[in-house]
Amino acid sequence: MSRPDLPALWREVRRFARGVLGSDAYDKYLTHHRVTGCSHPPMSEKEFWRAKYAEEDANPRGRCC
Repeated sequence: MSRPDLPALWREVRRFARGVLGSDAYDKYLTHHRVTGCSHPPMSEKEFWRAKYAEEDANPRGRCC
């Protein structure tokens, strides 16, 4: 019987949890920004979260409350 790779398992659980909670949104934004070749510099993480929450407040979609 082989031992499970606990560090790899932990990374996968963490990645899944971040995706469910939405805390990986900034990482996804940076990846999208890099892949699409935007000419302007990316927003800082603080700017990103402010803009994201402002957009959600202005356009609520499917939120429970």
